[in-house]
Amino acid sequence: MSNRATQILFHHRFAHSLGAPLACVQGTISKVFASPDNHHGANHQQFVIKIDKVVKFEGGTQNLVGTDVFVAVRFGDSEGLTQEIPGLQVGQPIEAQGEYIPEASAYPTADNDNPVLPVLHFTHHPVGYVLYQGQYYS
Repeated sequence: MSNRATQILFHHRFAHSLGAPLACVQGTISKVFASPDNHHGANHQQFVIKIDKVVKFEGGTQNLVGTDVFVAVRFGDSEGLTQEIPGLQVGQPIEAQGEYIPEASAYPTADNDNPVLPVLHFTHHPVGYVLYQGQYYS
């Protein structure tokens, strides 16, 4: 299985794009990882969302409702958010947009393992964002 979108999308022109579908989902935070992960020289705040609603899914065909998705939000440099999203808590509603990488194409990490969940990647400008407790992070 591939993480490629069913069509070429606007966001694929950006360097961090993996050529995957663009997903905007709403759901509930089901897990928050205690410390950020430094992945390829960039810090990532990580959490899991149980998807309740798909707002947009450009270039993809899967039914994402009910899926748990691993979210990694880059922060601390000029390519991601300035800082971590404060106060993430299990049970809280959240909206996030980024590239959707299905579990068959997602690679395991220390926090996304056993089983490997699909990943919402590139959840920062210029492609993605997170909306949490009325605050927009991009």
